[in-house]
Amino acid sequence: MNNKWRIIFTSLTASVMLAACGTSDADPEKETTDPAIEEPATPETDVEEGTSSENEAEIETDAEEETSEVSMEDAVETASDEQDYSIMVLPGYKLTSEEPGRDTLYFEEDSETFMRIETMPKDEESYTFEELYTNMEELLTASSDGETPTEITEETDLPKADGITSVKGATVESTEGYFTGYVMEHEDKLVRATVYAKEDNEHTNEFKQMAATIK
Repeated sequence: MNNKWRIIFTSLTASVMLAACGTSDADPEKETTDPAIEEPATPETDVEEGTSSENEAEIETDAEEETSEVSMEDAVETASDEQDYSIMVLPGYKLTSEEPGRDTLYFEEDSETFMRIETMPKDEESYTFEELYTNMEELLTASSDGETPTEITEETDLPKADGITSVKGATVESTEGYFTGYVMEHEDKLVRATVYAKEDNEHTNEFKQMAATIK
């Protein structure tokens, strides 16, 4: 019994005892006892609300996980005109060749949001995987007016596919925009994909998903 109800019970008991002393000749059969004061039942809403909140949190988490991966169901395989690769291109994006060894995959509603794709064969004259990654960091630094890139350590933020044997990435933010670079190693080639986005870093996830399909 909590303190509130204990105090009330004690006060009522004292009142009954005083009244009994003042009416000693009262008919005992007419004396009545106070009805028992029941403790209020423990509210069940706290448990239910807690469970409901947990369920809502789980639903929100599941929704976030579902939206973190972009559906490639409607993507179309597109071959580069200048380089030896193909890529699955989502609706609303277009692949074009800038120059030999360099293509641009851009968002059609805003061509300043794009991913530059460069591939090179794995041979003695080519960069190594680590050399290409270092070169990419230098490119990100130059693109962001001297800002230092941060290596991407979360695997979910990197392109993943069966054909990719190694992958590393880095990102940097500046007043010029958001820049993300990936270096991917395949059995026959190295790929560098550099994403240039603006403001709230939109479309980076779509570019990452498409970069993973390069083969």
